[in-house]
Amino acid sequence: MNTLRLVGTEVSALGAAALSLPLRLVVSRESFDPVAPHRTPVVLVHGFFGDPTNFLLLRSYLATSGIRNFTTFAYPPRIDYQRLAARLGREITSLCLATGATEVDIVGHSLGGLVGRYLVEMWPEMPVRRLVTLGAPYFASPLPAQELSVFAAHDPFIPLPHPVYGPHAAHVAGGGGVAVIPDCGHWGLLYHRAVLQEVTRFLRVPEAAVGLAAPPLALDVAS
Repeated sequence: MNTLRLVGTEVSALGAAALSLPLRLVVSRESFDPVAPHRTPVVLVHGFFGDPTNFLLLRSYLATSGIRNFTTFAYPPRIDYQRLAARLGREITSLCLATGATEVDIVGHSLGGLVGRYLVEMWPEMPVRRLVTLGAPYFASPLPAQELSVFAAHDPFIPLPHPVYGPHAAHVAGGGGVAVIPDCGHWGLLYHRAVLQEVTRFLRVPEAAVGLAAPPLALDVAS
């Protein structure tokens, strides 16, 4: 991808994120619809220096597919993801008690993805059905079985997983695994159409089709 074009795309993504900040009041008015086509709440976790409004486009895209129950996990800039994960777990427990939901899905960008992954790995009893991470930091270990991990080919912060040393998905669960978006940067993961489509597909796969779904977008990037 042309360097100037990539820079322009990232700047545009950052601009969109900044322009969305005044819409915080819209994000704060969240409700749970027990008769929504997709009942499972989606917990959105922003990244370091991020904001709940970062997910406005994704929320809109998911809503057109019947996924309309959202809640956000917000936090001030900090990097102690272990404590953030424990706090996220408490909020998920409270959400399930308040709504009657038996499980949730998590979508996390950057550090938010690491927070969600750490929660799933350290507290496997947590009612997390599916986990989506967008440009999340990782260690050389298998990814949780219920995770779809999406990376940007031109991310200046998070390197792509090594093809041999990983990390790799433990096994395919509901079409999960590792997906690479070739013409995208770190912030672009929040707005890229291929990402929106892939996240929607993954969250909408019926439970009966787990392991039978088409594999996720996984594009080989040579550069």
